[in-house]
Amino acid sequence: MPGSLETAQATYEALLKVQTRGGQMQVWEQAPDNALAEAMGRNASATTQQGRMAGLGAALLEHAAATGASYRQTIVNVGAAYSPDQIQRKAYDALWSFKSRPSASAELTIETQSGAKVRLSITDQREYSPSGSGMSVAIDVEGELTAQERDALRALAIGFDKAVQGLAGDEPRLDLGDLLQFDSKVLAKVELNFERYGLDSEGQRVLQLGANLRLDPSRREVDIKTRDGVVRMGTDLRQPAQWGSTAQKDRAVSQYLERIGQAAERGHANPGLVAIFKSTFSAMHASYDREESGSSHLDVRPGGIPVRGDAHAFSEEDHSLMTGLADFDASITATVRATNPRRTQERDRFEYALSQATDIAGSSRGGRAVTQTQTSRLSAAYHQSLLTSAAPKFDFTSASQNYYYNKVEDSSTTEMHLAYEKGEPVLATLSYQASQSLHMTKVENNQLVDTQETPGEQSSHKDLLPLLKALQRQQRDQGAEQDRQATMESWHGWVLQAPVA
Repeated sequence: MPGSLETAQATYEALLKVQTRGGQMQVWEQAPDNALAEAMGRNASATTQQGRMAGLGAALLEHAAATGASYRQTIVNVGAAYSPDQIQRKAYDALWSFKSRPSASAELTIETQSGAKVRLSITDQREYSPSGSGMSVAIDVEGELTAQERDALRALAIGFDKAVQGLAGDEPRLDLGDLLQFDSKVLAKVELNFERYGLDSEGQRVLQLGANLRLDPSRREVDIKTRDGVVRMGTDLRQPAQWGSTAQKDRAVSQYLERIGQAAERGHANPGLVAIFKSTFSAMHASYDREESGSSHLDVRPGGIPVRGDAHAFSEEDHSLMTGLADFDASITATVRATNPRRTQERDRFEYALSQATDIAGSSRGGRAVTQTQTSRLSAAYHQSLLTSAAPKFDFTSASQNYYYNKVEDSSTTEMHLAYEKGEPVLATLSYQASQSLHMTKVENNQLVDTQETPGEQSSHKDLLPLLKALQRQQRDQGAEQDRQATMESWHGWVLQAPVA
C-alpha cells in the first residue's frame, strides 16, 4: 500500500494472488505468506466490526516483534475484473476508499526508551461499495529495535487486541488491563487511536466512536467521543506513596462506580455513555500496585519531596485514611439536545466530574504529611413525563406539552489531613461538605403551572487523631490484629462514603 495515495502510484503488475468466484475477486497487495495475512484473509469475510478486527492487533505486534521491520498488506474484495488494467483501477479505488472513508481504524504508536518508534495501523472498510470492501494493515519502524524492545512489543500483543475488540463492540468499553502492563523500563510511551464510523438516520456518514489513549510511566490519559457525549479521564502515577493495597483499591473503585451510578440516575444520563464512563474509570485504575512500584522510573519532579516516590512512606493506618487510588480527574459530558420543539430553551444535558488531588510533604518518613481532596460536581437537566418516569414524546401540539423539566446542581468535597512529627501523629482530620439542588418546572398543556426548588446541604468534621493514636498503641500491645484491621476498614469506608458521624 503506497505511503501516500495522492502522490504515489499504485502498481499491481506483480500481484501474486487473485481469486475470482461468483463474480467477485479477492486481491492481495503482496503474497499472503505469513500469519498476519492469514488473519486478514480469515477476517475479511466477517460482518461485524469486532469479527473483522479480531486478532489483527496481536498479529501486527507479533510480526513487528519478529521482524523489527516495516510491512504493509492489503486485501480487497471487489467485483471481478478480467484485465490487468481493470484490476489495478479497482484495487486503487478500494485503497482510496480505505484512506478516505473507512468503517473503522486503529493505530498504536510505541516509543522506546532508546528513541525508536513503531507505528501499527489497521484500516477496515466493512461496508461493501462500488470500490469494494477489505482491509489494510501497516507497520512503520523508525530506528533499530533491540531484542529487549522486541520482547516488550510482543508482550503488548494481547493487550492491543483486547483494547481494539472492546472499542469495536456494539456496546463499546475500555479494556486496558493487559495494555497498561507495558514495560516502562523499555518503552517510553504508548498511544492508541481508534475510530469507528456509521450512518445516521439521514444516511450521512458520522463518527460513532473515537478514542485516544496516551500512556507513559507517569500518567494515563484517555478521551472517548460518541454521538451521545464525551468521556475524559487522566490518572497521575507519580506518587506511589499514596496507593493502597489491591483490596483497598478495589473497594475504592467499587464505591466510585456506585457513586457514578447514583449521579447518572439523579441526572437521567444516557445508559450507554455511563457504561463507557464506568469501564473507563475501572480501566484507568488497573495495573498499578504499591508493592510492585519503585521510584527509579517514576517522574518525580526535581526538588520534589522524597516520600512522594517512596512506595512505603505511609503506614497501614495512614493508608486507611486515604482512598488508595492514584490522583485522577474524570468527566462525562452528554451531548446537549433540545428535545421540545415548543420550548427549545429547555435543553437536556448531563455533566458529571470527579477528581482527587493529593499533596504529600515531608523530607522523611518520620516527618510525613498528606492532604487528600476528593471533589464531585453534577449539573444536569432533563424532561420527565407527568405520568411516568420516562422522557415525554414531544411534538408541536399542546397535548404533548405535559411534563416536568428538572434541573440538578450538586457538588461535594471530602478533605483528609494527616501529619507526623518525629514519627508521632500530630494531625488526623476528615471533613465533608455537600450541596444539592433540584429545580422543578411543571407544565400542563403547554402552560406553566408550578415551580419548586429543593435545596439541601450537608457537612461534617471529625478529629481522628485520638483514634489514630489509640490504634497505634493497640498495635504495639499486639494480640488485637483482627480488631485493628476492622477499624482501619471502617475508616476507609468513612473516607469513601463521607459524611462521618
